[in-house]
Amino acid sequence: MKPWIFFVSVILILACAAAGCTQPTEEEAEAQLCQDLEALGVALENYENINVTSTVGEIRDAQDEVTAAMQDVRQSAAQVAVIRVDELDAAYNDLDNSIQSLPEDVTAGEALLTIRPNLQAVREARQNLTAELNCPQS
Repeated sequence: MKPWIFFVSVILILACAAAGCTQPTEEEAEAQLCQDLEALGVALENYENINVTSTVGEIRDAQDEVTAAMQDVRQSAAQVAVIRVDELDAAYNDLDNSIQSLPEDVTAGEALLTIRPNLQAVREARQNLTAELNCPQS
């Protein structure tokens, strides 16, 4: 083996160790997923606080918050071997599609009527996943 290959290999191993390239334990991964599901729950609650006096822009901002939380859920779920987020993914995608398809001139009340069933579906899918993981209830 050439010395420079050995040197580069050692550097890469040390860099990976310093950056935390180790996989979390199953318990750590499940705990992280529970935390991310809790954050998604908070984002959904914020979403549900929107009312008929809200603007479509505020609805879309709330959707952005849910989107960010959902991305965290997907990332942490990928670290858990036995968990499937298909139901939550499908419900979230339906919600996102309903938001994206809102016309610009729709009133907040009309928008809420359109998205409320999709929002409830995401909430239920999140609750099902939280129960499946036996996440602590806050």
